Amino acid sequence: MPTQNVGKFFDFRARVTAPAWTIDPDNGLGASGIPGVSRRRSSGIEQVIELGTSSLDVLQAGGSLPQFFSVELNEDRLKGASKVQVYFDGITSDGVILMNDYEEAGSARNVGVQLLDSEGKVVLLGHEGRAEYPVAPGFRLSFAARLVSANGPVEAGEFSSFSECVILYA
Repeated sequence: MPTQNVGKFFDFRARVTAPAWTIDPDNGLGASGIPGVSRRRSSGIEQVIELGTSSLDVLQAGGSLPQFFSVELNEDRLKGASKVQVYFDGITSDGVILMNDYEEAGSARNVGVQLLDSEGKVVLLGHEGRAEYPVAPGFRLSFAARLVSANGPVEAGEFSSFSECVILYA
């Protein structure tokens, strides 16, 4: 039987603050965060992962605390398999940090999302990051995401990064 690929979509959102940063009401952003959900794909399951608010100081000191999330496996597609292969795809410049897709006025600059596996190891992005995972009880794989500084000085603002998680059922 051929391998079946299934995509699940994640929108990682956050806000980066500076000591005196405020939201400009003229740029269209409300206190609730980024308006609308990224809709780059018309099919699949989408899930928003809220990473909360992080200060410039936290990001410059190494990054925010990880926020845990899970990827649900389809029990019917497993057909008794004890392992699946998974990788995350998205816009990246270095293969380990998802870049900010939000480019409107008030967007955070030089900030990205780093994904971690259940052991706290950094997940490589794209096909190179394809890894095999044992099927966990409850048919969920655990991951975490944290906001980190990227290339250059961090600037306060809104953050949203879209990623597809590809699950390979063999």
